[in-house]
Amino acid sequence: MASTIVGARSHPSEEHPTNGSVPITNSTLDRDPYLDFQPIFADSLPVQILLTGMVLALVFVLFVHLLFTAQYHWPLARLNYALQMSGVCTLLISLLTTLVVVLKNTYAKSRAWPYMLDYIAQSVPLQTWTQSELVFWYFLQAAVSGIVNVTHIQFLTLLYPSSVEARLIFFLLGPLAIVSSGMEFAALLETDEAQDLGASIRDICNSTLTLLFTTALFIWGFAINRRNAWRTDGGTAVFGAGALSLAFISTVVNFVQIIEEGLEWLPGLSWALILWQSFLGWWWWIGSGLGIGEVEEMLISEQRKKDKRLRKKNRKKSRR
Repeated sequence: MASTIVGARSHPSEEHPTNGSVPITNSTLDRDPYLDFQPIFADSLPVQILLTGMVLALVFVLFVHLLFTAQYHWPLARLNYALQMSGVCTLLISLLTTLVVVLKNTYAKSRAWPYMLDYIAQSVPLQTWTQSELVFWYFLQAAVSGIVNVTHIQFLTLLYPSSVEARLIFFLLGPLAIVSSGMEFAALLETDEAQDLGASIRDICNSTLTLLFTTALFIWGFAINRRNAWRTDGGTAVFGAGALSLAFISTVVNFVQIIEEGLEWLPGLSWALILWQSFLGWWWWIGSGLGIGEVEEMLISEQRKKDKRLRKKNRKKSRR
């Protein structure tokens, strides 16, 4: 009897431990419950680095295209070319800055315990940045937003060239672009409520602009200039299909950006799509033949300016 009692004490039951701890069982869960709290893979560091690099490559390709087409684009529409080039350059700077910051911060974290890379994407700007660095960053984002939207607004005035239409476009879309750009600085405010309000206003302005951009392109291509816009010669139809496809995709991306605010790489993709849309749309307008009269006037005006400068130069030489 004593040995039985000793044996029972030395081998306590798993279901009823004598030390008061939680019972230990061999049952296992069907799935890991911690996975419910894991961010989606699209918000991971590898996806952020990969897609930021891809968007950077797309914008750089557009930069190269603008360089090679400058001899045709610049004489025809100097303002449009300057805006497109400015938008591409500012977006390139923003993407390069983002990629460098993410890679440097990731490398620094990998040099400390536990000597591993993070799963979650790096948020830019960093929390350790000074006030001056934050101001520079949000100024850069405001510049990207403003220049890209103004570029597309100016392009729409080429599609709708009458003075009434141009004024209507500027008065309707211009304030939205300015407000959207200014709301980038709302992130510098102290309260979360003010920051959320600024982000909401910015999202509303950007969504309205992308919808209006897309609607204006579709109306021009399928209603106003349907006959000339889809000619197969000179790649006109290809430019039109590309511009309209990017318009639709950029609209979808913009609304996804509102739903998934945590995707760090999505704003850069949205701006890149709009810039490519403006580039393809401009060549679509040229190839459609709608602006042939305006193009001829631009070329004649440019030639007159060159002749005038040449005459002034010859006069100065003759005086000497």
